[in-house]
Amino acid sequence: MRALFSVAALLVVLAVIGVLLKKQMAAVKVPSVTSSDPAASSSQRLPPGEQMRQLQKDLDQAMQQAPRRIDDE
Repeated sequence: MRALFSVAALLVVLAVIGVLLKKQMAAVKVPSVTSSDPAASSSQRLPPGEQMRQLQKDLDQAMQQAPRRIDDE
């Protein structure tokens, strides 16, 4: 009898965790990558090594640019 209650309690706990997990996953949505930039869409078809080189190139270009200034109002 005690084992039956233990199994029932375990199932209830798992059900509660499942419901909470489902709510959490529904609340957190991964933003989709939709861009009108043809370079961004073509990088999705590149092999991983080429994507890394493209990322490194983009980072190098970003680091070469002057930093943006935010004016205090």
